Amino acid sequence: MTTFLGVEACDLTAPLPAADAILFGASDATPYLAGQTSHAARAPDVIRRALRHYESDLTRWDFDQDAELLDPSKMTVLDGGNVPTDPMTPESNRDAIRAATQAVLSVGAVPILLGGDDSVPIPFFEAFQDCKGLTVVQIDAHLDWRDQRNGSGYTFSSTMLRASELPWVKRIVQVGLRGIGGSGRAEFDDAKAWGAKIFTARHVQHHGIASVLDAIEDDGECLMTIDCDGLDPSVIPGVLVPQPGGLSYFDVVDLIRGVAAKSRIVGLDIVEFVPERDVQNLGAIAVARIICNALGCIGRRKV
Repeated sequence: MTTFLGVEACDLTAPLPAADAILFGASDATPYLAGQTSHAARAPDVIRRALRHYESDLTRWDFDQDAELLDPSKMTVLDGGNVPTDPMTPESNRDAIRAATQAVLSVGAVPILLGGDDSVPIPFFEAFQDCKGLTVVQIDAHLDWRDQRNGSGYTFSSTMLRASELPWVKRIVQVGLRGIGGSGRAEFDDAKAWGAKIFTARHVQHHGIASVLDAIEDDGECLMTIDCDGLDPSVIPGVLVPQPGGLSYFDVVDLIRGVAAKSRIVGLDIVEFVPERDVQNLGAIAVARIICNALGCIGRRKV
């Protein structure tokens, strides 16, 4: 099995060893069109391979982290492979993703989930019931507050609305919104009425990431969910609906670093990368590098 950065593999269906972070993939959760596999189904494996030429020496200096790429003597990272999913069985997919996440959390590790489309985070969020005051920070071009789409309330149109309904989610911070999506004024009004803090990509351009960090609670618990279309397509070209004017790579890295400095990152998912639309592997590398930076922040927080 190919693992991220060549780290040791583990079996999510067996008792897990202690670790600081455990990655796993899920190609499908709830299809947008019934029975049709996700446009991002190949993403987990492509992301794992993106940095394979660095696997021989993980202590190389990483200038983005101002530290080693990943020092195994200081942090234990494992890769649990992909959760078996099938676009014909959305409920079973959600159960499997939720169970895998709970298994990782049960050994005190931070779960890092590689999607799949943006329906994958819904069962991921549901596994954090022991976090009584969770902040969800979303990077996305879209609002995702539709109650239903195509007869389902669990597709990628409903991700943040479903998050808002979980009793352990007390804050939602949405970053990078721009362009035209599937939401109307009603969904925007619902998000604002719930209390979601919305920072458009234009706001970030004018006011910087520091203004977003003001909405993050000190010493809290934070789950980060990253839809690749939240970044500018010059950074991640391979997305379903590219929109100009998104966040930069360093906007995202600085947001992760700032969140980790104020709060404790308890989970991370990255979804909606479409390998077939990538250009010269740029998007896969960017996604993998974002994961590297997140792992570094998680490792430094535990020291």
